[in-house]
Amino acid sequence: MYPLSWVTGKDRTVVSDNQRGAGQLEAPERAIGYQDLAGLRILVVGASSGIGEAFAIAAQARGASVALAARRIARLTPLADSLHGFAYELDVSQPRAIEATVASASAALGGLDVVVFSSAFLPFAHVHDTDAATWVHAFAVNAVGASHLLRAALPYLSQSSVILVASSHDVGRPRAGVAAYNASKAALDEVLRSWRGEHPELALIRVAIGPTEDTEILRGADRDLLAELYRAWKEHGQIPAQMSAVADVANTLASLVAAARDNPSVVPESVILAPRRIG
Repeated sequence: MYPLSWVTGKDRTVVSDNQRGAGQLEAPERAIGYQDLAGLRILVVGASSGIGEAFAIAAQARGASVALAARRIARLTPLADSLHGFAYELDVSQPRAIEATVASASAALGGLDVVVFSSAFLPFAHVHDTDAATWVHAFAVNAVGASHLLRAALPYLSQSSVILVASSHDVGRPRAGVAAYNASKAALDEVLRSWRGEHPELALIRVAIGPTEDTEILRGADRDLLAELYRAWKEHGQIPAQMSAVADVANTLASLVAAARDNPSVVPESVILAPRRIG
């Protein structure tokens, strides 16, 4: 989630848009040997960067056919082309756009076996500086958008389909400067509980994802505010010693999908992915 090098200014490897467009952001070698998603038709929403992008790459390497949706179609199209998939421009705060995208993706793939929601809106602001429009948009994307995606996908889901929704490791652990994000993710968790209660036939996996490298979650944020927030997070022990690698997160998500498909009488309803310190 929070790539601390963006805050501290420490050097890190950056994959450029040109590299992504040229298909140079590749799946780890260990993923290529797996074919546990072979033949699955997967719609990934929020696939233009970060965890969604990495998941799409991992899923295709493991045999899946993919349809990708996100707002930034200029970034999404080269990725979809490199994966022999389909790209759709989508703002998940717009319900009718979700419905159209799901219908088009299902038609292109011939149905949907897996739906993954990784879109997120994270506005950085102190709670007293967060205006009503920001609160509304956070809930529209992070909670309502996810729920409406499930609603729109229902008619197109195959038997033993899997739905995976990315939530946050920080829910229930207040962190300065992200009130609208955390509150909307908490709402998302409650929405998913309602979906499970009313649709126990769905294999619905909620994954709380901890701090992860090489995402764009800080894109566009005020650097002075981030530096201030970073000091507050550090003071309260909220800075991990090490973050999860985005490819590791993506491959773990892919394995969760494969496990749910292969074991239809069991569903990992709620999973936490936390960074592990290595070395």
